[in-house]
Amino acid sequence: MAERTQRVTAVDIRNGRIRVPRDAKSLFPPGRAYVRLIIRGHSMTTRWDPRFGPDRERSGVLSIGGPSLRDLVQADEVLRITQTDDGRIMLS
Repeated sequence: MAERTQRVTAVDIRNGRIRVPRDAKSLFPPGRAYVRLIIRGHSMTTRWDPRFGPDRERSGVLSIGGPSLRDLVQADEVLRITQTDDGRIMLS
């Protein structure tokens, strides 16, 4: 089953992040970690923060880096999230 990211905004791109809604967090580690990611054919290791706050759960965040992300996505895109057989996360 494929999940989806939140809509990527211009601010997300500038800050080098992709936000992951609550329903899709099950594809990621339960705590902060580095994850192996394939985004549009580019392999990388990124930081994952599920952002379980003391008052409420927020969207999880993948930290990609601004320059890299600008080359891979455009504002207003929603990416499909799947997991490969070897455990990597794929965004397309």
